[in-house]
Amino acid sequence: MKQNIKKELFYGLRSLLRDNFLSRHLLARLRRNAQLDQAGMDRLQLKLLHATLQCAIDKLPYYGHIDRAFSVGDALQVLQRDFPIIDKGTLLANRANLYPNGGRARRWYSVGKTSGTTGTPLTIFRSPLSVLYEMAFVWRHWEWNGFRRGARSAVLRGDVVVPQSREVPPFWFYNRYDKQLLISSRHLKESYMAAICDQLDAYAPAMLQAYPSTAYTLASYLQRQQRFLSIPLVFTSSEPLYPHQRALIEERLGAHVSDMYGMAERVAFASACQFGAMHVNADYAYVEIVDEDGQPTTDFGFVVGTTLHNHVMPLVRYRLSDRARWKAGSCACGRPFPVLEEISGKYEDAIFGGDGQPVSPSVLTFAFKGVEHILKSQVAQVAQDRWQIRIVPAPAFSKLQEQALIDNIRQLVDKDIMVEIVLTSDIANTSSLKFRWVVNEHEKNR
Repeated sequence: MKQNIKKELFYGLRSLLRDNFLSRHLLARLRRNAQLDQAGMDRLQLKLLHATLQCAIDKLPYYGHIDRAFSVGDALQVLQRDFPIIDKGTLLANRANLYPNGGRARRWYSVGKTSGTTGTPLTIFRSPLSVLYEMAFVWRHWEWNGFRRGARSAVLRGDVVVPQSREVPPFWFYNRYDKQLLISSRHLKESYMAAICDQLDAYAPAMLQAYPSTAYTLASYLQRQQRFLSIPLVFTSSEPLYPHQRALIEERLGAHVSDMYGMAERVAFASACQFGAMHVNADYAYVEIVDEDGQPTTDFGFVVGTTLHNHVMPLVRYRLSDRARWKAGSCACGRPFPVLEEISGKYEDAIFGGDGQPVSPSVLTFAFKGVEHILKSQVAQVAQDRWQIRIVPAPAFSKLQEQALIDNIRQLVDKDIMVEIVLTSDIANTSSLKFRWVVNEHEKNR
């Protein structure tokens, strides 16, 4: 009972913060942006970029040497001439200079914590306005594909909805403030799936938010049971969406699947329109694709982004580990946003929990949030019932962090799997120089 009261308070407050006059005003602005012609969008992006660069020079010592006396029209030239490309390693090594307030969060900052697919923990400071903007961009993406405010939705992501130890329904929680059925992805197990599918069938949501892997697990169960659900819209994000996953999800859920690309650093946002094209939202961030030498390329290259709305901690020319390629031509939807042909994150192996069920890499990241002093990490399945967590520790890493990581895995990911922490000086890349955060060595050695 106490847990339900806490959830009611949490989701009620969250709804007030996310759905209010200001958030709806921002969404209306974004709708108008999408109706601009290309010249109008270019002017808007330059104006937003100019404000971000001025803010970075003013607030972050790393850029304090750059002359602020440049016009809106010169913003792009200044960006590419005076602002170097940085990455996660640069942020970690220059906290005092690339974070505001000497790297100390103020009370009104929203602090985002992520482990990311490289397994290296990172915190990002966000302004309250940028958080509202983030939700407005998501809402615009949903509206492009037909979802409307007030319709029922379901969520099958990483939310801790019910205790992992629960073995009888409900494996879900109804957020009445947003007409949202939150389902525990940690209970996507054979013995619980029938109850989850029955609940989805009875609830009949107009939309499902999910990781590709969790939606695919649901669709695979339906296929094994020769069963179907009717959920018109499925919105995926946080993981690569593979063609075989999309096909089965669409078949078994009767859905139109629409993907979205974003990250904790908030330096790029791409969303699929109703025609399936992945549009880089040019009013969200200034995005470049560069080669190994940092030069623009029309080939497959690194995604480099500059945030346009987070003036608490502006990230400028921040290089992600993801790669992408521009797609030539325009989209039938007519929106003034460029299109990505392909986005590729790091390839991750599939690993399995103590009961033999697959574990989503996105769910795994929850165990690393808030665990400090980790330079690099890797999760390896070394036996059917055992994971090895490999850590490259910072000097301050201790047994306290080890135990916190183990406890998080037990509480948030899988209570049955055996976990071994191994400290190491480095974790090798693959032969193609890619880093795999999740590896299944048990499957490879069988």
